[in-house]
Amino acid sequence: MKKIVVADDDRSIVKILSALLKHENYQVKTAPEGASALKYIKEFKPDLVILDIMMPIIDGYHICKILSEDTQYEPVPKIIVLTARKEEWDRRISSFAGADAFIQKPFNTTDVLSKIKELIG
Repeated sequence: MKKIVVADDDRSIVKILSALLKHENYQVKTAPEGASALKYIKEFKPDLVILDIMMPIIDGYHICKILSEDTQYEPVPKIIVLTARKEEWDRRISSFAGADAFIQKPFNTTDVLSKIKELIG
């Protein structure tokens, strides 16, 4: 069973994604902010992280950078950035920081599932 960490400070998004992913037979851990996301990523060793950019304590850009540079997080999971930010600059920064995909909020759950299947099956 593939493992996914969902890190977002918006409880409704976490609830929707968690239910959706469990229904699709993924093992899911959720984190309401960046520090706990890093803890779960280190312990859970997910195949994929769905990551909000604007979170308390440690933002999504920094988490991407930490995952790509710190060997304690190897193997590095695939990363989908899920954000309300709309600028092309945000897409570029996310990619530069190590994200594999960028999905803008509000999102369509079909698009999220499609991207997950593309990245990890």
